[in-house]
Amino acid sequence: MDPMAAIKQTFFQECEEQLGELETGLLAIQDGDSDPETVNAVFRAVHSIKGGAGAFNLDDLVHFAHAFESVLDHLRAGRLAATAELVKLMLRAADMLSDVVRAARDDTGTDAERREVLPMSSAQLIPMRTAAIAPPHAIARL
Repeated sequence: MDPMAAIKQTFFQECEEQLGELETGLLAIQDGDSDPETVNAVFRAVHSIKGGAGAFNLDDLVHFAHAFESVLDHLRAGRLAATAELVKLMLRAADMLSDVVRAARDDTGTDAERREVLPMSSAQLIPMRTAAIAPPHAIARL
């Protein structure tokens, strides 16, 4: 096996660990865990996947993880509350992230329309007060 293929394989193994951390954290948030460190752990899991995907030019994975990370950043900053609706969206996003990781690993495609659910849905969840805080182009990217 060539060295880059071995590194990429290690990346995908680490993705599985990060996806596990993501799910654990999201389920804790769903159960009422409001510890900022839980949100930070969820954010770090998605951020790590995005960073590694960028190193391998896995553009679909980078794009989706970035959108997810943006929502989590709003949650960390207190611009979004961990409502039941948001947590449900994030759990769906975690499932989709897992699908996108798997598609990148197996070199298959994913449904682009499904990948766009997170940015479109999250834009609807951003409170109006965020529009006054964040520039409009930042919200549009969510």
